[in-house]
Amino acid sequence: MKNNVSRRAAAAFAVLCLSACAHNPAPPPAKSITAGPQSSQSASITNLPPDLLATCQHITVEATAGHIADAARVANECLASHSLPVAVRVGVLQQLTFLDMALHDDRAALDTQLAAIELTPKPTDLQLLLLSRLYRSNQRNDESLATLNRVRDAHEVAHDMDRVLGMPYYQELGSTLAAMGRHHEAIDAFTKGIPLEPALADAYRRRAIEREATGDTTGARADYVRFARWEIDRNIDVPTRAKLTSLGIDPASERRYPFGDTNPLHAVAVQQLENAQQALKSAATTQAKAEAYSNISIFSDGLDRNAQALTAIDEAIALAPDTTSYKQSKVTTLVGLNHIDAAIALAAPMRKQVRDEAAMSATPSAVYGKYVEVSGSAALAYMQQQNWADAIEALVDTARGSAAFDQDYMASLYLYVRARSAGAAPVNAYFEDYIRRASQPVFGNYRRWLLLYLQGRVTIDQVYVQVISIGNTVAIQNALAETWFMAAGYERYVKHNDAAARAYVERLNDLQPYGTNEWMMAKRGGV
Repeated sequence: MKNNVSRRAAAAFAVLCLSACAHNPAPPPAKSITAGPQSSQSASITNLPPDLLATCQHITVEATAGHIADAARVANECLASHSLPVAVRVGVLQQLTFLDMALHDDRAALDTQLAAIELTPKPTDLQLLLLSRLYRSNQRNDESLATLNRVRDAHEVAHDMDRVLGMPYYQELGSTLAAMGRHHEAIDAFTKGIPLEPALADAYRRRAIEREATGDTTGARADYVRFARWEIDRNIDVPTRAKLTSLGIDPASERRYPFGDTNPLHAVAVQQLENAQQALKSAATTQAKAEAYSNISIFSDGLDRNAQALTAIDEAIALAPDTTSYKQSKVTTLVGLNHIDAAIALAAPMRKQVRDEAAMSATPSAVYGKYVEVSGSAALAYMQQQNWADAIEALVDTARGSAAFDQDYMASLYLYVRARSAGAAPVNAYFEDYIRRASQPVFGNYRRWLLLYLQGRVTIDQVYVQVISIGNTVAIQNALAETWFMAAGYERYVKHNDAAARAYVERLNDLQPYGTNEWMMAKRGGV
């Protein structure tokens, strides 16, 4: 559909290590032995004696294998060398901090982190946030708060705390204030952070505990409900599960409606449709009227009012018949109306035009970029015809004009088409090469994790963790639509587990992600 709100709003975002470690204290596998600036470390590593290099590199080998105690032992052996360059030493100390945390040796972890920071002329925000957390875990709460104040002061002039650090800072601040018994201040800290990561379950749990401490049982229960909506079931510990039960909260039921009584995609489309309608009333030029009609069409599609969208886009085309984007938009609306033959017929000359222009252009990706909507909508139309070869070619055209974030999803759709066709869809060299190169997870890009999930390389829970790190509810709902759709397709066409596929389709229907391609395809039997 014309998902210019949700599709384009889901931009790449950073997931801070501290937030990830709060849920899984084990050190993540790393490509290198260091955790600081790569340029100076890489240069230092190349100058290490071969035996010392082998020892230090073995830290990652042991950690990746899950041998945490052995990895910590090797890290200490590496650090014992007096010839270890400072840049490498800092990186190894940082690794050892996480290893000590995984071993639940908070005192050693604090000492190691302090040693790393002592060698760092300007510690990073993440180093300081981790230091604050370790002070707190060692019951040194005043020093924890002082470290957080140090972080805050560094961002005070630029007023960029929320943009640069976001929820991890507020989560640490709230936790430290809670440990100091300053419950109202802790609640305030969590409240400031939650809008920055509105699906972070643990923030609601922590705020619920603080609200209970102040006697606000109603507010606490509301937060426990929000926690139950977003937390992965296996992450709910026994005491918390008992608390939910005592409050009459069923996580399985709550999880079906993560946004409660609200629907972010629907709400934003309603508001933007109203804005477009007002813009039409005040439009003084033909161009302004055409643009207003186009926007009315886009947001009517976002509300699944496809007939209204078609009327509006025809008005826009009548006012500006040479505007290619309006014609592309009409293709999308026709697909939404399930007028598949008409959509393909309208798309055909534009798809020929993009290829002709691209063949003559020095920057073909820019040409394909101007036509991504018609290419993507044509791909959906061909999927519904089960014309797998043309569907894949249209996906390739879409990918050629898209950023990496969108290319990951086009590659995922390619794998979906291949699986759904039971191998009848042709192997495509473009996507096969792309998938081969896109072999590593990218933290903050749930679409890369979806691509890996469809290859059986990561779990759906790992994809979900990336989704709930998004800082915008509209983008989260869109991401969940893609996730549950792909999970249903994977279970049905790859794992041949129809019961699991139906369960994911039910989650998609409960989500009601208005205006998304995934909900439309699911309702038409795509999974």
